[in-house]
Amino acid sequence: MKLNKIAIALLAVAAAPLSANAGVTISPLLLGYHYSEGADDEQNDLFKSGYDTSAPGEARNDGIYKENGLYTGAALGVELTPSTQFQVEYGVSNTDGVSENTDMEFDVEQETISGNFLIGTEEFTGYTDSALKPYVLVGAGRSKIEIENQDALPITNTTEANQQGQVVPAGTLVSESTDTIGNLGLGAMYRINDALSLRGEARAIHNFDQNWWEGMALAGLEVVLGGHLAPTVAVPPMEEPEVVETPVIDVDPIDEDMDSDGDGVYDSMDQCPNTPMNKVVDERGCPITVDVTDELKMELRVFFDNDKSVIKSQYQPEIAKVAEKMREYPNSTARIEGHASKTGPSARYNQRLSEARAMAVKSMLTNEFGVAPNRLSTIGYGYDRPIAPNDTEEGRAMNRRVYAIITGDKTMTVDQTKDMVIQ
Repeated sequence: MKLNKIAIALLAVAAAPLSANAGVTISPLLLGYHYSEGADDEQNDLFKSGYDTSAPGEARNDGIYKENGLYTGAALGVELTPSTQFQVEYGVSNTDGVSENTDMEFDVEQETISGNFLIGTEEFTGYTDSALKPYVLVGAGRSKIEIENQDALPITNTTEANQQGQVVPAGTLVSESTDTIGNLGLGAMYRINDALSLRGEARAIHNFDQNWWEGMALAGLEVVLGGHLAPTVAVPPMEEPEVVETPVIDVDPIDEDMDSDGDGVYDSMDQCPNTPMNKVVDERGCPITVDVTDELKMELRVFFDNDKSVIKSQYQPEIAKVAEKMREYPNSTARIEGHASKTGPSARYNQRLSEARAMAVKSMLTNEFGVAPNRLSTIGYGYDRPIAPNDTEEGRAMNRRVYAIITGDKTMTVDQTKDMVIQ
């Protein structure tokens, strides 16, 4: 079928560039029940057998309607926000066609391809840690229905002698229609983990060209490549430091040999009066400045639920503090280590889980707080480096973690003090 080839080509072309990015979704198999009974009358008027199989004197062109049946499909999508995505879906429904006036039966194939927005309710209520993610589906596309006869049809009522006794072979296309459709539905995703979700949905389908309604209930499994998009976390604005002005005290002219501020320079030559006692000054009585290197070393610990790589909201402020420090120290870097407890199905599975946890922290620092990716390195250790025994729940909870070390330095110009050691 031409529509079939177009759908396969669209899915193949779209999958190649998207599969390398986070937030790409694939539903490899969608199973559903396609309800068509509400359109029986309209289909009877549209689809005709095309052949006169009645007895002589009773000529008619029988109408055909499509029965309810199984729907199978697949979908490819990309997340636009952490709770909303756009999908391209292709599906097929193969059922029987029935003619009310005869006992003839037909094969009906309906192919659909559509683009749908799955808009999560969290767009309006706010993001939560719940595994259940309800959504509203809105979309449009094309539907193609083809009808073939199951059995050979004898032509009995004709005035042309050379057609008497002819037979229409089984499998002949007797009627078809290609129409524009719109989709409207309600559904929910249940996230098993950060990569897999179960999907259930009820959908109404409107045929705009023929003005009839169909219905569908479907379920399937959704796979996410690269992990879900992380929710946006608001970063509190940096507070401007309060500037306290030191009052200038006017000193009455006195003896030239007097040193009022005790900096070793007589008042008559002191161009910077009232210098604090601990400051080192030059021959003018003004503070001497030096460059001082301030080193940064801080740690970050994030703990995860079993078999999860989603960062819980309670750790997001800690990650925000790390981002703030890394902005303050522009040359600082972070080494992010991911770890797992020894509860997964295999060492390879736990290795990938530990890497995903490290990448989740890196993604939040990069995507939400603007830290350059080349300043962050990640590594996963699986369950090779536990910090607590894995034979207790408390120990396993301690081992499901990310540990990050942030280091760097910055140079500041400050007034030299008498107790300062200059290297």
